Amino acid sequence: MRTKHLSSDRLRCLRPTPALIVAFVALFAAMGGIGYATAKLKPNSVKAKNIRTGAVTSEKLANGAVTTPKLSPDAVAPNATNAVNAMNAANANKLGGVAPGHCQLGWLKASAVIDTALLTDANPDMDVSGFDCASAADDAIHIHRDAVGRYTVTIAGLDSGTSMSGIAGGAPNPNAISAASPVDEQGQTAVKSWDNGVDPATGIAPFKDGRVITLLVF
Repeated sequence: MRTKHLSSDRLRCLRPTPALIVAFVALFAAMGGIGYATAKLKPNSVKAKNIRTGAVTSEKLANGAVTTPKLSPDAVAPNATNAVNAMNAANANKLGGVAPGHCQLGWLKASAVIDTALLTDANPDMDVSGFDCASAADDAIHIHRDAVGRYTVTIAGLDSGTSMSGIAGGAPNPNAISAASPVDEQGQTAVKSWDNGVDPATGIAPFKDGRVITLLVF
């Protein structure tokens, strides 16, 4: 068997030359330079047309990278939760969705205690203190004496309502009665007071002044 020995000159031929090494380095640098260039883009060099649809997802965005000032008004589509929250925010200063100064449906709209003894032919008008859901003005509830035992009460801001009236404490006559008409579009209700029983001279129950009338409007 013959053993072949490689000469030192032949081994030298198998070694890469400096030029070959430089060529390989240049090749790898060129190939690796693609990723390097991508990470070192000039500001504003990437336009919308350069980005493939769906290429940028939420996972690829750093926290805080997109802030509210950078979003257009229609950039985020509303959803049901946001709509409800927005409605709640808008109604934050309202009671049951009704702004201050407006009346709640089915709630007490107005109330007052009226001493009709203070009304006379010479002074038939008077503002009375009380509750008016539509106004906090001092003259929100006004009463006018139309005739003996008959009055018109005007309540500011109301255009409807069911009225109830009664004699406070039954004074001065425990048989005294009061009634009120529904509130009309002008916010007025007609209130009457009389004594239960027929006047023998006239055959009718006479209207009476001097009663303390309690008025409720719903």
